[in-house]
Formats: sequence, structure tokens, C-alpha cells
Amino acid sequence: MAQKVISSAADTEPEILFASLGMFIIDEIEYLDGSSLKDIIGGAGTYAAFGARYFLPSPASKGVGWIVDSGSDFPESIRKDLFALDTTMIFRKDDSRLTTRGWNGYTENDYRAFKYLTPKKRITTDDIVDTPLLKSRSFHLICSPERATALINGLNDSRAANNPNLPKPVIVWEPVPDLCTPEHLQACFAALPSVDILSPNSAEAAAFFGLPEPTDKKAIEEIAIRFIPYMRDDAAVVLRAGALGSLIIAKNSKIIWLESYHAPWPELVVDPTGAGNTFVGAMCVGYILSGGDLVEAAIYGNIAAGLSIEQVGLAKPTFPTNERDNELWNGTRVMDRVDHYKKRIRLK
Repeated sequence: MAQKVISSAADTEPEILFASLGMFIIDEIEYLDGSSLKDIIGGAGTYAAFGARYFLPSPASKGVGWIVDSGSDFPESIRKDLFALDTTMIFRKDDSRLTTRGWNGYTENDYRAFKYLTPKKRITTDDIVDTPLLKSRSFHLICSPERATALINGLNDSRAANNPNLPKPVIVWEPVPDLCTPEHLQACFAALPSVDILSPNSAEAAAFFGLPEPTDKKAIEEIAIRFIPYMRDDAAVVLRAGALGSLIIAKNSKIIWLESYHAPWPELVVDPTGAGNTFVGAMCVGYILSGGDLVEAAIYGNIAAGLSIEQVGLAKPTFPTNERDNELWNGTRVMDRVDHYKKRIRLK
């Protein structure tokens, strides 16, 4: 039986702004030159939680909700790093199994191959029913179209049973890369009416239609537009296009491109692993904090993705004055990065 610990010291239940139903994984990364790194914090849910956490310094950090499943081989150093984030993390220890581990191998053009090294433990709506995460104002899903529909229905039913007065949460869906195929396209279209923001990357979006990864903005726009007729009038596609930046498309609105954070400094990019997941977590928080401003949300996403790729693994906060509200990530205040980015792209 797994032991459950919620890493929140609040006397009252915190308001959760963001919750991920993605997994925690310990990564092994192998590069083109044959070198490799092990015991790297990873997983789509983890990267998304970090993206959200960048913009919620303690004690607001308790607004980040996620689940970490720990096996008998879980490194103590990683456990300490995760608890130090001061989030609403549900830490489930089960010594009868191994921690979910994955292998990441890079090839040309930063293509990442992935496989599981140990059995994975999926997160379902049942896992959050008796936790503060159920009341989150936004949810991050990374799964197949069929599972997205099932998770959303489960969330709606569980929230209604728990508290019928809970407002509708923001649902942000990342389709899982391996199942972005023409065979799953109709299921994708069927899931979209329940989704507030669809956020694949350009390669994943194209793969649904059996197309290769688009390499220019016009081609990316033409693919992203294909999803819009199946979405609600108040929903949007926020598509991630790597070095080209991010694209926002909504009904009855102009197409908006935001350049990537590291566009002027590509030499600062160290490892792109997890950048897309980090983008989505930050975008969720930006969307909630801004009252539904898609541009502001995508800017948060760009800043977070920029932070996540400046090192192997995830950035760690530092506190140079020993004050929690003076939190630095990679030596900078996150909102300073937002301000500088807006000035650079001439956005008020």
C-alpha cells in the first residue's frame, strides 16, 4: 500500500491554481556523442508543475498541485529537491515497485526518442478525488484523445459530486506524441469541445493529419487552423514551434505569433527536454492570473520554456537574501524576464 504525503504546511486547504495529471519520471538522457546522464528529474507532469511554480513564489507556490509516485529506488536527493519547492505535491511512496524511469535519446534536429525503462503508473481522476487538487482552477492533461475525453468527464463528475458550486476549470490538453496519428484524428476532434486550450507542438499537430513537421510559419498556421472548427467559440489553439516561437489561434481573432524567449541567444540553449511541458504549466498559471488573456498566458509559457532549456534537467530556485519573496531562477527574477521580453517584442 502506497503511503501518501501532501507537501503543504498550510493550516487551511490552499487554493490550487494549477494541477497536472501528468506523471513524474526519473530520466536517463543519452546524447549523439554517446555521453549520458542519469537520475534527472523529468516527466511531463513534473516539467509542467515547474513551469507553473516559476510564477508562484512561496507561499503562493502551494497553488501548484501535482502527484509524485515514489518507488523503492527513489533518490533521497531528488525527494529533498521536490519538497523544497513548497508546492501542494502529493508524494506517494510505494516500496513494492520501482519509480517510473524513462530513457531519452537525441538524434539530429533535436528529435527525442523515448522509452520506459520501468513500468509506468498513470494518474487518473480517482487519484485526486480526496485531495485539494480536485478543486484546481486549471488542469493539465497529456494523454491520448480517448483518454482526454475520459479524464475530462471524470473530472466534471467528481467535482460535481464533491461540490456542485465549483466553477468550470480551465482544461489544457497536450496530446501525447506517440498517438498523434491519423487513426486518432476523429477521437481528437471529438475531445476538442471539452478543451479550453489545445497545445501540441507543430510536429504533433501535423502528425494527426499524416503530415511531416512544418518548417515555416505559414505551414504551421495552416495546420493549427484545422482544429478550430471543432472547438468552442471561447477556446483556442496555442501551438509550440520551437525556435520559431509560439502561435495563438482562436475563433474570430487574428493569428498571433510570439517569438521564442531565446530567439536572440540560441547559444544559451543547453537541453530542450521538457520545454513544451514547462510552457504549458506556465501558460495555465498565466491564463488564470490574467483572467483569460491568451497572449499573457503564452508569454508566461515562453519565459518558462526559456528557463527550462538553460541547463540539463530543471532549474532550481535560489534565495540570495534568505527571503522567500526574493526568489531567483537561474539568477534572475521571473517577472523581470517577462518585463524584458515584452519590451523586446514591443508589447505593453
